[in-house]
Amino acid sequence: MIIDSVDHIRKYAGLGEHFRTAVEWLSGKDLSALTPGSYPVNGENVFATLADNRLSEKEPAYEAHRLYSDIQVVVAGKEKFFLGTDGSMGEETPGRDFYPCRVSSGLPFVLESGWFVIFLPSEMHAPGNPAEGPSVCRKMVVKVLT
Repeated sequence: MIIDSVDHIRKYAGLGEHFRTAVEWLSGKDLSALTPGSYPVNGENVFATLADNRLSEKEPAYEAHRLYSDIQVVVAGKEKFFLGTDGSMGEETPGRDFYPCRVSSGLPFVLESGWFVIFLPSEMHAPGNPAEGPSVCRKMVVKVLT
């Protein structure tokens, strides 16, 4: 897992060819000016979704991926995440690179507007949690084939 400011995103282009594509695409965008929706970047190698997510208190729902890394950028608002530190991946959701996880312990952290997190394959994480009560968070998720 990597956490950093979007001002420093270019540092992570060296993580691989598809990361370079994702970083170049993100660096050239005013994310706050985009409308929610899907954004094709480079076929199945790199693609993005911008959404306004309603966040409310719930049990953290952990997930992981095997093929893709996530670059999750908080565009507006705040979002609480959890990194699973002890647990296991469940069965793949058919047709998707999505594995629900059973996690016995997790490390919480909050990201504000202008910050991002990169979750690499097999890193168990629980996004979509409110930092301070029910709220809305605008977030760009870029899927990067790794």
